[in-house]
Amino acid sequence: MPRNIRGGAPTPPGAPSRGTPEAPVVGSAPATVPLWPLGVLHHVASTLTAQLAADLKAHGLTAPTFHILAVLRQAGPAHRLTTGQLAAIDMVTCSGMTVRADKLERSGLIVRERDEHDRRVIRLRLTGRGLDLTDRIQAGQHAREARLMAALDTDELQALAKLADTLERTLHHTADEPPPAPPH
Repeated sequence: MPRNIRGGAPTPPGAPSRGTPEAPVVGSAPATVPLWPLGVLHHVASTLTAQLAADLKAHGLTAPTFHILAVLRQAGPAHRLTTGQLAAIDMVTCSGMTVRADKLERSGLIVRERDEHDRRVIRLRLTGRGLDLTDRIQAGQHAREARLMAALDTDELQALAKLADTLERTLHHTADEPPPAPPH
């Protein structure tokens, strides 16, 4: 049975080969070694995103509508914000936020409440049903992430965290630079 790329446990029968660090394979074509870990990271992130999207779809939600629920969940004990506050967080127009809020309100996940001091101000608040659903979806995603991270020991987790920080800093530092010229 072939060994996995880290030299650990054998790769299960039928599992796709990810190649080796010396000659990684992406699909059927060899990839360059420096890009190979990024491809693996992309695959992991894409898989987690797809699993979350499937959970959301099962509840009639999309990533943008769920983000509203998640932001309201974090908005303190009242779990409410104005449409304008939510729009600023999501960087969408107030009318775009209103369309999303309408859908969530029809689903019974949020309610609109007028401000008691200024009737022109309307806040969106999670309902008990919205709070419960948000917590269940987030718990499912956190459990998936925990199972994934459980495959790493403490030293590996620390190394991964350090490498992730380095990649993120580099990405932000080079975000405005033009892409490198392709090799000839």
